[in-house]
Amino acid sequence: MPIPTGGAWPPPQLAPAYQAYRDWDAWYTGDADQLRAVYANRGLRGQLASPKVRAGQYAGGLTGLVSRFLWGAPAPATGRDGRLHIPLPADLATAAANLVFSEPPKLTAENAQVQERIEQLIEDGLYTLLLHAAEANSALGDVYLRPVVDEEVLPGRAFLATVHADGAIPTLRWGRLVEVTFWSTLLVDGDTHVRLLEHHEVVNGAGRIVYAVYEGKADHLGRVVPLTEYADAAHLADLLDEDGVQPTGLKRLDVVRFPNAGPQRKWRTMAGLKYLGRSDYDGNEPVFDALDDVWTSWMRDIRLARGRIVVPEYMLQSNGPGQGATFDAEREVFATVQAMPNMQGASVGITPVQFAIRVAEHKESADEIQQVAMRHAGMSGQTLGDEGGDVAMTATEAQARERLSFTTRGARITGTWRPGIADLTELLLELEAIRFRGPAPERPNVEFGDSVSESPETMARTAQLLFAAQAVSIDTRVRMVHPDWDDAQVREEVERIKTENGGGEDPESVIGGAAGNRPPPGAEEDDAETEEEEAPAEE
Repeated sequence: MPIPTGGAWPPPQLAPAYQAYRDWDAWYTGDADQLRAVYANRGLRGQLASPKVRAGQYAGGLTGLVSRFLWGAPAPATGRDGRLHIPLPADLATAAANLVFSEPPKLTAENAQVQERIEQLIEDGLYTLLLHAAEANSALGDVYLRPVVDEEVLPGRAFLATVHADGAIPTLRWGRLVEVTFWSTLLVDGDTHVRLLEHHEVVNGAGRIVYAVYEGKADHLGRVVPLTEYADAAHLADLLDEDGVQPTGLKRLDVVRFPNAGPQRKWRTMAGLKYLGRSDYDGNEPVFDALDDVWTSWMRDIRLARGRIVVPEYMLQSNGPGQGATFDAEREVFATVQAMPNMQGASVGITPVQFAIRVAEHKESADEIQQVAMRHAGMSGQTLGDEGGDVAMTATEAQARERLSFTTRGARITGTWRPGIADLTELLLELEAIRFRGPAPERPNVEFGDSVSESPETMARTAQLLFAAQAVSIDTRVRMVHPDWDDAQVREEVERIKTENGGGEDPESVIGGAAGNRPPPGAEEDDAETEEEEAPAEE
């Protein structure tokens, strides 16, 4: 599909996906006004429509169900809107990203020049870029990364840029990305929307990028205008050749797509959508809404439970004709007054009102709802922390407790991030080799470490026991304590230990400690008895 020339926006074949992106973005952002606008205006075109009370909000069926969401219900006619949002969706996306990149992956290459360039790429913020991309990937289901050359921003080399799913119009064939159009909004002036589109494709074995600026409406792409009419797009005009395109010099697409999860559930029978990645929010929207309902109810209990007193009318002090009456809560002494008795024959006095706050019920409900949301996204509830989250435990115990999270992490690393990062790095090196005569491109090896590491105390105790059993060498113990060291650092440390020990292994100064040099229990007595038995034989 070539770059669009006009028509409805977003393209009709992707309209269901973009409706879902708007929903997921509202949950991810966590803005109450945006949530109200999304669910109260369901079915209305455009994002700037004002909230309305519709008959569907009081109907049955799917329309009534969606409208009866906490955020789809009509706002109260009087009083304040007490609906509150708890940011579980944002926390879930952050946890999903941290789960994959809690420890940065290790990129290695055989070529020394390539390895040097990879280390420079890491210093430029590669891991931060990947962490942020993984968070958006969890929320929206897809994220796209590409190498960019902009001499004014970073002269002499390329850098990486990210595009979220709601800023891309992909063309997927058999689950593979064959071309994609990225878009962004340059200006919104009333009902006029100005958009920049950049279409990445491969034509006759040559990669290229086509740019265009459109002036249209909120739901219509509009007409094409020159790039130079808008400052944010004017610099792109210098990149075009005589055919009005920017050749990349590559023989393949200059974009790598990272799908979050699969298979697709929502659009599994739709040809243009079934290969899109699945968001961690997909199917969790009612759960998020239920959590907000519980949170709103909990806060309402707190608001209603504020201490109040009810006083009879005779205790009110008149402020004069037409000025009403007030009660002084700080008054200590009340004069004797004549008042009608109550049903029991006693005078009516000050009545305190204090409602109970259902803390335990609300907390248990909120905790269970959070467990459901995390489990639906493929993560254990402990990933976000719970009452037992501060208890000390080994890495093995932590992984056993969060088995579902680590299973999901392994699947996403193997299926998405490891091959994607290797493709992306090779693509950047290939682009730099063409543009800046960089080193010959090489596909790096990408290794992910464990997301939970043993404590130094646990590693030291393990090394001590292994040394006492004479089961490991100095080299192995050093690698156990310093798994991030390379061979040169390990050899240097081994030689330093040997030098400090006079060329041998002194357990008191090596990892094993003093206990590693002690003989097994009872060995001293056995040696003494042996000497006594051998003494007569020598005589």
